[in-house]
Amino acid sequence: MVVKEGAVSLEYNLAEYLANITFDSLPEDVVNYCKLLVIDSLGVTLAGVRAPGCREMINVVSRWQVPNGSTILIYGIGVPAPLAALANSTMMHALDFDDTLDTSALHTFVSVFPSALAAAEARGKVNGKDFITALVAGVEITCRLGLACTRPLSWIRTTTCGTFGAAAAAGKILGLNYEELKNALGIAYSQSSGNAQCLVEGRLVKRLQPGFASQAGVISAFLARSGITGPERYLVGKFGFFPLYEHNQFNEDSIVENLGTRHSILSLSIKSYPCCRMTHASIDAALSIREFVKDRLDTIEKIEVLVPKMPAEMVGKPFEIGPNPQVDAQFSIPYTVSVALIRGDVFLQDFEVPNIIDEKVLSLAKKVKVVEAPDFPAKEMSYAALTVKMVDGREFRKEVRAPIGSVENPLTKEQCYEKFRKCLEYSKLDLDAVVIDELIEAVEELEKLDDVGRISRLARAKV
Repeated sequence: MVVKEGAVSLEYNLAEYLANITFDSLPEDVVNYCKLLVIDSLGVTLAGVRAPGCREMINVVSRWQVPNGSTILIYGIGVPAPLAALANSTMMHALDFDDTLDTSALHTFVSVFPSALAAAEARGKVNGKDFITALVAGVEITCRLGLACTRPLSWIRTTTCGTFGAAAAAGKILGLNYEELKNALGIAYSQSSGNAQCLVEGRLVKRLQPGFASQAGVISAFLARSGITGPERYLVGKFGFFPLYEHNQFNEDSIVENLGTRHSILSLSIKSYPCCRMTHASIDAALSIREFVKDRLDTIEKIEVLVPKMPAEMVGKPFEIGPNPQVDAQFSIPYTVSVALIRGDVFLQDFEVPNIIDEKVLSLAKKVKVVEAPDFPAKEMSYAALTVKMVDGREFRKEVRAPIGSVENPLTKEQCYEKFRKCLEYSKLDLDAVVIDELIEAVEELEKLDDVGRISRLARAKV
């Protein structure tokens, strides 16, 4: 595609990209990875169905049931499309087990997938090729805007940037033209929000924020289709996204470079641990050291974890249990490192309250000190150096630069499917093995589906 130069044309370039992307333009590896991310997203949704805050949110949303509405996954309840997007995104993100773009500290499918699925059901009979195209396009918009932001984390860019990505995905599902897509993104800007205050306070609304983005994306696409106009310079106008949200500190090249030929979806990580990605390098380091200390944990004097500025500020404070223990644990290096050393893994059960308040874990967590490592980029979160110091003077040290699941250290397809089945087992949902096989087959052959609503129909269970 032709890319116009200059910041004033960024909005043109994004709308032009969205208008022109087709399934036939997608390489095979992009299609295959997209399908793997769909499986991963469904798995973490199954696991998140009973997470704190989800049932309460479902109880509210289900009050607006409508015939032939878009489906709340697992529950099988039909509601207006924006509310289905909100509900599904919340369950998908509740356990913080969904994909990440490590280089920008954001999640993507959690805003894009629920938006595209809800819009597809609202439109009716959307095929798998169009669905994949919409997902890839929405991820591209989210990632490029997130990568363009150069300031330290203050806004949660999963939500601010994800709102644009969700609108892009829903817009592609609805078949919007260039002008309508541009308007959809402009309308999305009027709804973009999501801050880090709920993260630092450990509040449940953190897991709803991507849902707000997904909901806004659906609304924006339908409004644009109906003729509502949005600002044309929603990114770089005087009061546009970058000047207003990011103090005009952004990298234009991250938005336009190789747009349409380099696919950001291939840069996404799939998580092995159900907690903030900023804790993962530290967990990997702890698991590597565990074999040397597991039989003498009581003789550990202290544990020092060296991480870049953003993880140190966001997940490095001493572990304390507040009103929402699960959130506190998910966003804590001291807690997750202690679990890794004591239990030899970090998985979903480790974020249940009885396991969080385990005195062994709490005692070890008090010995963990997180220290800021100098000379790292502002958004770096893939590095950790962990040192365990024993009372007898011995030290064990491990440095990690690419946590498992990252592009440099990816999970295999088999490991991803193992994660899906472990999530299903954890959910304790009554889903027939045959139905699960049918769901997996539907995703594996997604490009052959005549109607992606089949995914929603298969992903139902008694809750």
